[in-house]
Amino acid sequence: MAMGAVLLLASTPSVHALPPLANNTITGRITEADLEDFGVPGATIFVEGMDIAVVTDDIGQFTLDGVPAGPIVLLVEAPDYAPARLELSNAARQQPVALSLAWQQEEEFSVTVVATRFQSETASTTFITPRDITSAPRRNAEEVLRQVPGLTLVQHGSEGKGHQFFMRGFDAIHGADLELTVDGMPINEWSNVHAQGYLDLALIIPEMIQEVVVTKGPFTLEQGAFGMAGSADYRLGTPLNALGWLAAYTIGTTNRHRVFVGYSPPDESGEQFVGIEATHDDSFGQNRALDRASFNGRVRLFDLSGDQNLYLTGLGSISTFELPGTLRNEDVQAGLIGFYGGYDPLSEGTSARGLVSLSYDGQLGDHKLSMTGYGAYRRLELLENFTGFLIDPNNGDRREQLQETWSFGFFGSHESLLAEGLALRLGLGLRGDVFSQQENNVGRELELITQRRDLDGLQLIAHSFAGLRWSPTEAIRVDAGARVDLIHVNVTDQLAASTPGEDTFAVASPRVSARWKPLGNWRLFLAYGRGFRPPEARAFSSFEPAREGIGDEIFTGGGPTATVSDALEVGTRWDPTSWFGVGLSGFATSIERESIFDHVSGVNLELNGTRRLGGELVLYSDPLPWLSLRADMTLVDARFSESGNRVPLAPWLVAGARAIVTHSSGFRAGLRVLTVAPRPLPHGATGATLVMTDATVGYHWRWLRLDLELENVLNRQLREGEYHYASHWRPGTPASELPVLHTTAGPPFNARLTLGVLF
Repeated sequence: MAMGAVLLLASTPSVHALPPLANNTITGRITEADLEDFGVPGATIFVEGMDIAVVTDDIGQFTLDGVPAGPIVLLVEAPDYAPARLELSNAARQQPVALSLAWQQEEEFSVTVVATRFQSETASTTFITPRDITSAPRRNAEEVLRQVPGLTLVQHGSEGKGHQFFMRGFDAIHGADLELTVDGMPINEWSNVHAQGYLDLALIIPEMIQEVVVTKGPFTLEQGAFGMAGSADYRLGTPLNALGWLAAYTIGTTNRHRVFVGYSPPDESGEQFVGIEATHDDSFGQNRALDRASFNGRVRLFDLSGDQNLYLTGLGSISTFELPGTLRNEDVQAGLIGFYGGYDPLSEGTSARGLVSLSYDGQLGDHKLSMTGYGAYRRLELLENFTGFLIDPNNGDRREQLQETWSFGFFGSHESLLAEGLALRLGLGLRGDVFSQQENNVGRELELITQRRDLDGLQLIAHSFAGLRWSPTEAIRVDAGARVDLIHVNVTDQLAASTPGEDTFAVASPRVSARWKPLGNWRLFLAYGRGFRPPEARAFSSFEPAREGIGDEIFTGGGPTATVSDALEVGTRWDPTSWFGVGLSGFATSIERESIFDHVSGVNLELNGTRRLGGELVLYSDPLPWLSLRADMTLVDARFSESGNRVPLAPWLVAGARAIVTHSSGFRAGLRVLTVAPRPLPHGATGATLVMTDATVGYHWRWLRLDLELENVLNRQLREGEYHYASHWRPGTPASELPVLHTTAGPPFNARLTLGVLF
């Protein structure tokens, strides 16, 4: 595989990232292409045509002083590595750069920098690299987020259905409080019939992920709807060690068969790509089978002098899957049903989604303009039963849900350098959804019993923001600004003769983050921001939940409106040596209205206000060039503000540890352990401790790639999802409305072997 030097943008996944400096100073870090966390010491950086040079330190960092303004070319040389030539535009050099060097025997090519990301880094910002992604098992794009400290994922359906997310004391359900974007495009489904903010990332192929940037809390101007707990931006592209053609076949112990074929031009850095994948998996236990096909592609339509680019991107997926539902713990303990069983063999779903976008990036002197327009289609059908025969003893409580949505949107931003150390950023955008949704109760033969929901509507969110970045010295950086979102909802309820429900709201969100570097290896952070969740369409309809399953915390304070949160984070990162560092942050969040899914009524219930207080500790060490060690722990106290009761479902303690080996011989391995403390559940119940241990082992040599993924190495019975509500699965016998513990099983020990060929 021919590869020379590749520039990673200012959001490079390095714990040693540097702040933007004055016009005559350029800073950055040199790393090894196959070992992104390994900084190359002793590399020499020259400015072409000038008598200016510098040598990298022990962790690969460098600072070039006295560089005249204007575009320049950097020449990089290091023993045993191929030389590199890097072109920097005038605006790009204002941000820290990071350069990856390949081994000497590989070819050299140059990359022209046309833009940098205006990334506001906080104490807990997490960058997930391709090395992180391949170091742990992942069946889909969502599971990449298991690498994020303090973030827990639960799959309480099957692989085809969206995950449930928990982070920093939030039960984000299927995405109500966690914003996910793909290259800035929103993916959360507003007013999805199954769950507000529903997330399903089947349209993203894991091999097409170049980086994921996770911001915990609503602290950046880019963060929009649903980002109250935080946001994750998936940045697509082919990883640098997989350029060219890649064909891979996966076989697994659950009768998993997956084929992937992809291509990215080998003389570029992964921006252009095409990939397709097809997967079949019987999965573990009953009612979990999956069939899925996905496509990802991007092509550059034009490139003018390396400073203006227009990209066309297409993403799509279609899948069918079975759904096991949740099981009553007492039925499992009594042997009435197996731990990996399911009550309803007819529960299933189908999912189809497509997205097309045009993105423009232009660089003119000190000005950068970025614009993206997109259109999307979504169809989701689900047939599920959570409560058996509790509500309807004769026909059962099976629900059939259908969502069909056409989406469109545009967002753009303009960046300009006002003065030395002072930059301005402006942005605006529009998101729209034209949707229809139905929900019906169906009987034992899938006959229609009752129509519960039949809505058509239009939803719009328009936003604008303005912000400044101020860097008076190398040690100080401040990002401050404000965002305004205008929300409009227009809903027609086909089950009611009333006039359409319609309303408009505005949310103003100040955002500020600051970083101070009093010492070269010590950084302090401060961030404040306001996040929001738009109201869902059913709040403007005649639909009312039949039951209330959370008790006294049900919100009764008024009609539908946007939910707002205020978040604060303070923290520090300290790197006392080149091979060890620590990150520590404390956070607080106040939210006006909580939202929790009630399995009995089948809707998200609006609850009273809550507050969250917590802290996060991250330890990272690179004792050897080929070994990385990480450990983290997140503690949070989440309670309702007035009653003081604990917020149900959200974990109060999440801890993890992982080790990554990436040796130059081609051997690679990863080990990850995750522990989740017993979760508080509704009505005073408590869940069980969750301990998950996963591993990967692989060998990559030139064109050959062999990877083994091992899930649940200790083969524990994982109670991955836990709930407390009433259900009844024995028709003809007396039913009880008392809540009982329910569980969704995590995977038992299983293995997947992938053979890949790169050419």
